[in-house]
Amino acid sequence: MEMSSVPRARHPRFWDCHQSLVRALAALALLSGAGYLLWRLLDTGSGTSPVLYWLLLFAEIVGWWSLLLETIVTWDCRHEDPRRSDDGPTVDLLVASFDEPLDQIRATLVGCTLVEGQHRTILVDDADRAEVRELATELGVSYLTRPGDEGARAGAVDHGLRFSDADLVAVLGADQVPMPDLIVSTRGYFDDRRVALVQTPIEFSNRDSLLHSHRGHERDHANQVLGPGRDHLGGTIWEGSGSLLRREAILAVGGIATMPTTGDLATTVELQSRGWMIRHHPRPVVQGLAPHDLASYLAQRGRWARGHVATLRTPQSPLTARGLTPGQRVVHVHLLNGYLRSVTDLVLFVVLIATLWTGRLPLTASLTALAMVWLPWAVLRSLALVALSRGRLRPGENATRRMINLEMHLRALVAGLAGSTRRFAPRPEHGRDRGGLDVIGQLKLLTAMTLVLEVVLSARLLDALLGWPLAPMRGLALVGTTLVGGVTLWMALEVLGVFVRRRQHRASYRVPITLPARLDGETVKLRDLTQGGVALVTSRPLSRGTEFVVDVDIPRLRGGTSALRLVLQVTNLTPNRDHSLFRLGCRIIDAGPDGPAVLAEFVSVVVPYVRLRLASESGGAQLQSSSRESS
Repeated sequence: MEMSSVPRARHPRFWDCHQSLVRALAALALLSGAGYLLWRLLDTGSGTSPVLYWLLLFAEIVGWWSLLLETIVTWDCRHEDPRRSDDGPTVDLLVASFDEPLDQIRATLVGCTLVEGQHRTILVDDADRAEVRELATELGVSYLTRPGDEGARAGAVDHGLRFSDADLVAVLGADQVPMPDLIVSTRGYFDDRRVALVQTPIEFSNRDSLLHSHRGHERDHANQVLGPGRDHLGGTIWEGSGSLLRREAILAVGGIATMPTTGDLATTVELQSRGWMIRHHPRPVVQGLAPHDLASYLAQRGRWARGHVATLRTPQSPLTARGLTPGQRVVHVHLLNGYLRSVTDLVLFVVLIATLWTGRLPLTASLTALAMVWLPWAVLRSLALVALSRGRLRPGENATRRMINLEMHLRALVAGLAGSTRRFAPRPEHGRDRGGLDVIGQLKLLTAMTLVLEVVLSARLLDALLGWPLAPMRGLALVGTTLVGGVTLWMALEVLGVFVRRRQHRASYRVPITLPARLDGETVKLRDLTQGGVALVTSRPLSRGTEFVVDVDIPRLRGGTSALRLVLQVTNLTPNRDHSLFRLGCRIIDAGPDGPAVLAEFVSVVVPYVRLRLASESGGAQLQSSSRESS
């Protein structure tokens, strides 16, 4: 078996190996920023528009404050794994399902059956579907339903806890497949009786999602930097699933907070304020599904934002709840500050547009003063953000992400602070992106801001050439303001362009592998496998709609292979240049009685596990050895 993009041993990044340099850059940036703000207060207000002056200064103060919070939270990102625990407290795996496709649920339940260590799996199905009940029975999983679906996933988890008698409960969404070492890798944390919960990193199996690029995915920074940094401060935040919790601790605080959007953060604050600890495990042991398209991404981020902001109006507000340590409070303020940045980003845009249009300035300064005070702050701040991210973020990447989330975060602030609520409505992570004009309808605010900036910037440049139609602006003010406007416009167009050009036609991810198979005595290659479809490379130009049979040996997690006979139907055909080989896109019509579970194990457990566990580790080496033997 061959797989694309199987990671090799990861070498530490430059910034990971130079902790002192990271801290020095951050400290220098903060000192430079403090000097810049003092200069702004004392020496840049003469002849400016008072409104624009104070709006810009407010946004700049928030920018410095954000860097301070980032520095505190990511000051120490070191983390030591707990001991491997092959025995200890009893464990149940609790899977919460709402209305996910059956293939997703099968993959998760199959993954649960392959988790090392004695455990029981419980499925809470809010949709109360007969086919899901049959699947659970087939796989030996306890099946539960509940009256209504109040509290959504949080309510389902709380309901399932009442039926569990295990010491520890691993919480999974129905689209999150556990890796075999989920329990043995995390149970050791609970040797400390103060630990109530262990949160694992959010890792994704669908590597063609909106979050992924050639450098990794958007959550790398949160998983590898923010998570360990929060853990060092004692402020790890529970994310609702992909976690292992002590049932006694959850019941001691009255159960899971079941408010549809605020439950995760409210439960975090409730546990921490009562002295319980939440730990962060640095290695991924669960594979979920990232939002596959823009609409799913925006819906997910909007739901998270509304939940976090709405917590401010509850007794578990992280700003006012008693019992939190200073480190925990800083972590929560850092989280919520991300939503405040949407306000300052809007303020900066308003200041830019007003300056370009009216010619009134938000500050006055000479070129020499800007070079001596502003430029060092701007350069050091950019370098410090890259360093504090340990190289996971590129210069300007935070700004482009905020552009994407701007509208969602502003809506969340308004809704959360106003106290309006919305029924939880999970959105499937397997949509399609058509690109083009669809993007305008989904990023309305960013599109509108881009159009306004284009018009106003064009008018200002026209005025610079003809002296019409705006109030005059000359010299350094004109150059500086139009330069800022041009860079902002370029960034906005780049963000919109990515989504306008993006075409995501597949509704689900196909695992990029190569497996030998047999078609009427001919050896062919199977590629891009899912539970429901596969691509096949053959010398036969089979027409669309043709049904045929292939035999293939599928590698198993615990070694060896399973022989499957797949009945396939051609859905599309693509020849190579000389028409000597043909790539057939096929739908799997029948895989035999054991086929669905075997395919689910391979694409959702075996392949991700090989990717996550390097060949130098015993698990990865064993799997790769088994895979080579099957080839």
